[in-house]
Amino acid sequence: MNAIKKWVVSLLIGGWLVSCSSADKPNATVEQAFVKKFGNVSAINWTENADYSFAHFTQHGKPVVAVFGNDGQLIATEPARPIH
Repeated sequence: MNAIKKWVVSLLIGGWLVSCSSADKPNATVEQAFVKKFGNVSAINWTENADYSFAHFTQHGKPVVAVFGNDGQLIATEPARPIH
């Protein structure tokens, strides 16, 4: 089951790399879901595609990516990995 989750997250992040765009803020539903889950984070970089919003931020000193469906559903939270 854990392998399936990793595969889905990899697929989502891969799709994000291909088709996302920068966004100042996500829609209000996603923003509210983010604040409810993670609190008030000072620096968030949002990107999005047609189906998902991606929050890039730092939590406990480590870079994190949280993937939300545009309906506000948290899909996954993963440590951010540098792109080489």
